[in-house]
Order: sequence, then structure tokens, then C-alpha cells
Amino acid sequence: MITICKENGALGATISNLDLSVPLQQQDLSVLKQALAEHQVLFFRDQHISHAAHRDFGRAFGTLQSHPSYPTINGYPDVMVLENDRENPSKIDEWHTDMSFDPVPPLGSILIGREVPEKGGDTMFSSLAAAYDDLSDTIKDSLQGLTATHSFAHGFKDSLAEPGGRERLQEAIDRNPDVVHPVVRVHPVTGRKMVFVNRVFTSHINEMSKESSDELLHSLCDHMVQDKYVYRFRWQRDSIAFWDNRAVMHVPVNDYWPALRRMERVTINDTQGPC
Repeated sequence: MITICKENGALGATISNLDLSVPLQQQDLSVLKQALAEHQVLFFRDQHISHAAHRDFGRAFGTLQSHPSYPTINGYPDVMVLENDRENPSKIDEWHTDMSFDPVPPLGSILIGREVPEKGGDTMFSSLAAAYDDLSDTIKDSLQGLTATHSFAHGFKDSLAEPGGRERLQEAIDRNPDVVHPVVRVHPVTGRKMVFVNRVFTSHINEMSKESSDELLHSLCDHMVQDKYVYRFRWQRDSIAFWDNRAVMHVPVNDYWPALRRMERVTINDTQGPC
């Protein structure tokens, strides 16, 4: 029987007594779906799974998508590779929600540590719902009806500034025009309200001047990553983190140079997006 051990704080649970190298039973799938909605991030240890099993685990929750700028495993176009070391440092070092520049951002991602540094390289997760709950009633009221623009080009501006970066990413830019999302979204399963902005992909709030927008985004993004909303996951080889992308932000901790950190990820489409 699956064991679910809630982590301390606003989010996170560790799942044990489950072998992800074999197809999920329907009962186990139902338990995991409910646990993901409730705990927002699920953690698994010592999962020695193949690329096919990783893909199939993701497919149990929905169709999979690729990322416009990450490489994939040969023969497995749904399995993305995130590999960084001193020669290829991570360019993502700010809190974000994956692919919020999509009209319908992903349901979630399943990330496995294939090669992890002996020290460092953790991932931190923050609960968007817990952050919303703690806002004052005045601020909650002021956020209702506001919308924000999320932009692929804004999120990858550092890559675009590199020599040849715009040429390399122009097709991705063309395929991913700016989108607009409500500043406050509602989770489709739990019904909890969430603050849906982030430092990487949110360029501005549409109903405000640039100065006011910048001030509010800065204030919200600072508020959302207070320690009481955050869980820090320490990676081991063959560990997995499965996060509800509708409910959390995350950030990698890039403190492991010059060691290698190689992760592989599948990302699940959302067919029941928040409102």
C-alpha cells in the first residue's frame, strides 16, 4: 500500500511503497492524483526507472508536451534533458511557474535526478495558495479583475542576448506569442485561490502603469517566497519530484559548480486549467 508522509510546512509529501518502473494500478493512480492536489508536490526516492517508464508515468496523468528550447532524449521526444555544469550553467535562477507563457500552462512536471552533485543543486518549491491565503483582505480585493502578461521572450531574454541567441530562438518566439492570465487563479481540483505571477515570465500587469505594475509584481513575488510557504528538496540520484504546476512556483539552487547536474523531465498538458 502506498505510504504518504506529509512534509513540514505549506506543501510537499514523500511517497513510498510504490515502484514507478512498472505501470500504475488504477487505485494507485487515483491516490496520487488526490495527493498531488492536496500536497502540491510529491517526492519519490530510489526510483530506478527507464526513459520509457518515466514517459509512461507522465502519460498516466495526461498527454505530454515538449519545451521549445530544451533538448530531448533520442527516441523519446517527450523526455527533456536539463543538464548543467561549469561550461553550461543554468540560466534559470529565479522563481517561476513552468511555461506560464502558454495559453494553458502545464498541469505539472515530473523531474528525475539522473546525475546529481554531492553537494548543492536543491530545488525549492513555494505554495501559491498559501501565499494568497495570507494576503490581507484589502490586497485580495485589489487583485480581483487584474490580468498579467506572460512572455516567452521576456523569460529567455538572457539567452536572446547571447551571440546568435535570437536566431536560435526565433522560431520558438514566433510559436509562443505573449499571453494574458488572471493575477488570481482558482485551482480546478481544490478550489483554492492562488497568486499567478512570477519573476521570470510575467512582464507586467495590464491594468496598471509600468511603475505601479513593477511595484506590485515585486511586492507579490517577494511575498510568495517567504520561508513559511517554501519547501527545499535535496536531490539524490534516482529521486523524483512531481509538482502541480498550477499550484506552485519553483527555483533551482545553482550552487554546485563545477559539478554536473543532469535531470530529465516530462511535462503534462492541462486539460482542466484553473479559472
